[in-house]
Amino acid sequence: MKAVAATAARSAPRAASRRGRRAPARLLIPVATTAGLLALWELFTRAGVLPPEVPPFTDVVDFFVSALGEAAFWRSLGQTIWHWAAGLLIGTAAGSALGVAIGALPLLQRLLNTPLELLRPIPAVVYLPLLILVMGSRAQTAIILASVGAFWPMLFQTYYGVRAIDPQAIETGRVFGLTRRQRLWNIMLPSLLPYAATGVRISSSLALIVAVSIELIGGVPGLGADMAAYAQNGVYAGMYSVLLTSGLLGLALNGVLERTEARLLRWHVSHRGVST
Repeated sequence: MKAVAATAARSAPRAASRRGRRAPARLLIPVATTAGLLALWELFTRAGVLPPEVPPFTDVVDFFVSALGEAAFWRSLGQTIWHWAAGLLIGTAAGSALGVAIGALPLLQRLLNTPLELLRPIPAVVYLPLLILVMGSRAQTAIILASVGAFWPMLFQTYYGVRAIDPQAIETGRVFGLTRRQRLWNIMLPSLLPYAATGVRISSSLALIVAVSIELIGGVPGLGADMAAYAQNGVYAGMYSVLLTSGLLGLALNGVLERTEARLLRWHVSHRGVST
């Protein structure tokens, strides 16, 4: 046993070192692909292949850099982040509560299955005209619709997570004298967390997409409203600059959630070694 432990202790640093060497290699392909696509964008616009409404990528970057020094840019960015964060919080809270309830209560699942499947494919943007008539183009409108977009992934992920809990594991805990709280904390919650973490990341992306879309269509202040204003006034470099900002924001938020998930679930088989 001592020999096995010593071997494992010696192999752990080597495995960590290999993971550290593979990390830059994993980043090389997506970075190179992105750089190649942006270079083609620049080349095609300079050659006149693309329509004049599509500016060169360097012009978009110049506009983006200049916008970083303007207070209006940061105000719009803050408004979009607020719409995303509030919608994500409300949508994930409501979705996880209902998903756990449906997963734990078969009768509730039978009662709500048809209505939920009927409402699930309806995009959140469809509700925009009604909300604008009732509430106007306000921040609350974007938050409500962003929460609708975040609601569905969280609902079904938590439902699947509850259904995936092994009944034999719960029964084993009961046989060994674990209290209800101990079974919840040590058996049910660890089984549910990976599903919930995935639901949060999917909900985050959808909440951001819906928030920017509502700002764009409904005129709610934020990045989407800036994009619409630039498009209407023919400032195409500004329009694509806002698109770039939205993409970078989504990438940053997803990266933060992935790192948080890797740290919280470092015990799970899918994340072992990710956070080290």
